[in-house]
Amino acid sequence: MKRNIILQIILLNCILMSCKNVEPTKQPTPESTAQQPPNIIFLMDDQHRYDALGLLNEQVKTPTLDSLAMHGVLYSQAVCQAPMCVPSRNSMMLGLYPNQNGVFRNSGGIKDEDLPVKTMAQYFQEAGYETAGFGKTHWGKYPTGTRGFETRYVSEIPEKGAVSMAEMNPEDKAAYDLEIKDMGPGEENNLGYLGFTSKLNEEQHRDGWITQQAMQYIDRREDERPLFLYLSFMKPHAGHNVPKGYEDLYDVDEINYAEQPDWEQDRSPHSQGVNRRDMYEQYWKNASEEEWKLMTMRYYANVSWIDDMMGRVLKKLEDKGLLENALIVYTSDHGEMLGERYYKFNKYNLYDASVRVPMIFSGPALPKNIEKGSKDDRPAENVDLLPTLLAAASIQQQDALLGDDLFEKEQGGAGFAVIHERPGEAAFMWRTKEHKLILVLNRKADATTYTKEDIIDGEFYDLRKDPREWVNLYGDPSVKTVQDTYEKALFDFLKQLETK
Repeated sequence: MKRNIILQIILLNCILMSCKNVEPTKQPTPESTAQQPPNIIFLMDDQHRYDALGLLNEQVKTPTLDSLAMHGVLYSQAVCQAPMCVPSRNSMMLGLYPNQNGVFRNSGGIKDEDLPVKTMAQYFQEAGYETAGFGKTHWGKYPTGTRGFETRYVSEIPEKGAVSMAEMNPEDKAAYDLEIKDMGPGEENNLGYLGFTSKLNEEQHRDGWITQQAMQYIDRREDERPLFLYLSFMKPHAGHNVPKGYEDLYDVDEINYAEQPDWEQDRSPHSQGVNRRDMYEQYWKNASEEEWKLMTMRYYANVSWIDDMMGRVLKKLEDKGLLENALIVYTSDHGEMLGERYYKFNKYNLYDASVRVPMIFSGPALPKNIEKGSKDDRPAENVDLLPTLLAAASIQQQDALLGDDLFEKEQGGAGFAVIHERPGEAAFMWRTKEHKLILVLNRKADATTYTKEDIIDGEFYDLRKDPREWVNLYGDPSVKTVQDTYEKALFDFLKQLETK
């Protein structure tokens, strides 16, 4: 195992009410739940910065997520395993690191018949759970089935056996596509980031439609089996076309935005030239302060919108009695640079704003050894989610997974991530709360064969003194001992990553 005027009062009250009493007011007795597996409520969104939470950043309005953390545990040092949608989600749902499952980029994927292990949903389905999935999975380039979900609704990427927004509400889907048509691939060009107030109703947005389907499903559900519910949103990922009302939660004049280092060019050895570099740099170098504030505010407004919808779904689950014996988990697939570190946007690098993710466990089925309202500063990874949830539901792993059960995790270890964006290169991260090592290596098909001779370049940051990662200390004599320790630990870990 790896060890390792700000607010409109009425609108705010509505949002606060939507997440009120996320935990049931009446706790179940031990006798009533002793033999019952917990319901698993898996919440996630897309491109949500680790610090875009109200409990960490007073600029951001996230009453639902703040409430979950207040009644649960926040893993403050959690990271994803690859900072882009497809490899991150494959890693999370399979419990395998990218070097084990072979999915490194958004152009990758695995055919249904070639899946190396069970998916998260398959585990719960085979263990007797009702499995219901709503929203984004983004398995990759190959067409897929629902991979363990009995009930499945998708808003964007089709799956065989799933109900899609395009077939159920084609006019609404067409209206959304028309609104975002000038935002470019992934809605991530400069207009996508600057954004605007949407002219569409919430249910015409993909995430609004998914929320509507999830709530209707909960209303009509009569199944007596334990429930595995997966609810996954496509925002706060750009574009920032926020439904009307959520921008009113923010005073744009009070918004802080990314501060730039005093550089004449980008200093990012492992991600030089990737991430639509020229397009973003040329525009945002000359953008006005108002544009920077609007862009940042609309990202936060998207966060608040997603938080509100999560709150509504949780309230619906509570009303149906489905939270009386439930474990709730929330995370995101990766972060968002939001213009930091010399005009970087979206992800595709191993810096903290991109690779760190918010991670919260909550609910009455949280183990008794976990202090409610606590913050766990130990390293945690999205690859840990599957083994943690399986252990909580007393489900045996099919294969030995390298991720940890976070509720039984020992002290020590580090967070690991990988990126394969530059031709012929592989970049690996080994991160603790104190320091971060990034090594750029000559890419190999077999991770277990990497050695120090494969090093092309490196980065080393003292996160205690330099949390913005502006000062690269790699090779500096002052950090030689700790850098050598991190390099050895990283190469030792790579030797465990046999392809499944």
